[in-house]
Amino acid sequence: MRFVCQVSLLLGVVSAIALSQTPEQESFVVDVLIRRAVERNRGLAALRQRIAEALGLQRQAGVKPVPTLEFSSSTGRPLATKGEEEYSAGYFFPVETAGKRQKRVRVADKEVQLAETELAERIRQLAFEIQGRFVDGVAEQQKVEALDRLIDVNRQVFRLTQARVEKGDAAPLERDLLSVELSRAEALRASSFGRLMGAVSDLKRLAAVDGPGAVRPRDFPAAPLGTLEIAGLEQHALKTRPDLLIARLLEEQGSATVDLAEAEGKPNVTLSARYARRHSRFDDQFGLTPSGVLTALRDRDDLVTVGVSIPLLNRNRNLGNIQAAEARLAGARLRRLYLEAAIPLEVMAAWDRYMAARRALDVYDRGVVEQSEKNLNVIRQAYSLGQLRILDVLNEQRRLVETYLAVIDARAEGARALAELVRAVGGTLP
Repeated sequence: MRFVCQVSLLLGVVSAIALSQTPEQESFVVDVLIRRAVERNRGLAALRQRIAEALGLQRQAGVKPVPTLEFSSSTGRPLATKGEEEYSAGYFFPVETAGKRQKRVRVADKEVQLAETELAERIRQLAFEIQGRFVDGVAEQQKVEALDRLIDVNRQVFRLTQARVEKGDAAPLERDLLSVELSRAEALRASSFGRLMGAVSDLKRLAAVDGPGAVRPRDFPAAPLGTLEIAGLEQHALKTRPDLLIARLLEEQGSATVDLAEAEGKPNVTLSARYARRHSRFDDQFGLTPSGVLTALRDRDDLVTVGVSIPLLNRNRNLGNIQAAEARLAGARLRRLYLEAAIPLEVMAAWDRYMAARRALDVYDRGVVEQSEKNLNVIRQAYSLGQLRILDVLNEQRRLVETYLAVIDARAEGARALAELVRAVGGTLP
């Protein structure tokens, strides 16, 4: 009978542990971890530098061609040709044709948007990873707590049974069966604790949390309030999924890149203006100055030259870049079409998983645990009357403990299914 009382105490303790919930506190903890990850995760910090890089390239894409100012001087003195000198200054102004600068800026604008959307996509995936590992940690934490209390009670029962065996009031088989059950519970606890430590380590790594004991998962996140509809979730996903936005931006950028490649196959124009002053002396040719002095004849010319320079290019010179840009555009379009077809299916699959998890929880909430407790109570009474063996009681106790653990797993599955649904619709619910 004392063994029966100890079993009753065990079941009450495990039931209180397995069925307790405080979702408000847990949702807040998950949000804090996600915010810390967004602020401190180095992978996200690297993506932010990617945005800074794209902004720099965007600024550079709008830079106009630089004009050239040229000065030159010519003299015949090193070759013993005295009196021959020329000084000139030239200005060369390149003019981009076919709207190259505007098209470069358009491509760079899409690159900035891509970098920002890639950051949003990584945040979505990181939040899902944190939520998943947090749920794993909560489930294993609750199992560890339940198994700790189970082990404590089994140890007490084992000591009592050992004392009874020594006095001859119980068969040694009862002690051996309890020893096996105790070892089994300790093995389950060790496995759960190892998985808990793994989940906590992953959370610290993902959220950039330092210090032991800083992450203590306790309860599952709360389900969203309000009514969710599959049609609204699918439309929300098609509007907000970052990976689909990335595919659309890549397609738009690919179209802009094709236009730029075609424009770069057209030659630019360079406008030029040059002023030159030329001094010449005629050998053996003399004249008189106004004062009547004989002197060599000299000539000075001032010249202004204007011109236009056009490279002789053809479209084939840039045909390879055009073909590559068209291939990238086609690939981006196919990727976008694939995601637009696949995303509703992903949302539907996540929705079905979430609804199945809710139905499983409803089944457990309809009294499965209570009925299992009643079954154990009946078997316990039959054992006390000598109609059943202690092995029957232990087997039914094991079924009840497994039911409690199954309830924890069902709640964990519900939380994982919710996290997957949130990820599938784009990171936020409508």
